[in-house]
Amino acid sequence: MKTALITGASQGIGAAIADKLNDKKIKVILVSRSKSKLKSLQKNLKFPKNSLIISKDLRSLSACNSIAKRIKKLDYLINVAGATKGGKFLNLNDNIWEDGFNLKFKAAVRLSRAFWPALKINKGKVINIGGGAARNPSNTFMIGGAVNSALNNFSKALAMQGKIDKVSVSIIHPGMTLTSRLEKLLKIDAKIFKRSVKQILKQRCKIEKIKRPTKPEEVANLVYKMIKDKNSNFKNFSIDGGKIKNLR
Repeated sequence: MKTALITGASQGIGAAIADKLNDKKIKVILVSRSKSKLKSLQKNLKFPKNSLIISKDLRSLSACNSIAKRIKKLDYLINVAGATKGGKFLNLNDNIWEDGFNLKFKAAVRLSRAFWPALKINKGKVINIGGGAARNPSNTFMIGGAVNSALNNFSKALAMQGKIDKVSVSIIHPGMTLTSRLEKLLKIDAKIFKRSVKQILKQRCKIEKIKRPTKPEEVANLVYKMIKDKNSNFKNFSIDGGKIKNLR
């Protein structure tokens, strides 16, 4: 049985990916800070026995290394974790910037490095979940844009090493996706621009020329498709209604 480790697995895109892979009889290792949310997700999986939950805060190097020491065999590493804060530029201090990079960018780097030997043995795959802000900056989402841009660059570079070591590396950049994270960001913008959340969402959809936001399940379907794809070349997809062409 193949094994996938999914970070940020307790909700949103991470939870949808976990559900999809478990349904396809892939053993899933679910990582998140919230043990209660992980237990709830595990309970509702189609094959709960084919899963393992690990409650860790991936902001620290020690947490990442401890997970790698515990898991000896891995086929797929899927880095999803990372909820960078939005807001006005002058309200984003150094601690907030550091927090954003530690959870989303550094955790992906650290876990990729820690699991690389295992992935190399199994000719595995790394799939990073970035975000549309990587190429579409916003003055109210600066940290997210910077972090996703860094993750995009790192993924491309890691894919070069992957060609040498027979490890496939790709990245997916979802646009607006229906998660609790999106709801929080919409509320921040609503407060900044003094409009309702519904108005902000409608305006965003109009600007991006889409009828609706992406569903987490749609991202999960793409992840599974990439896992099954025997072509190991680097892939850089955006799921945003065509706002940004696939990034190369």
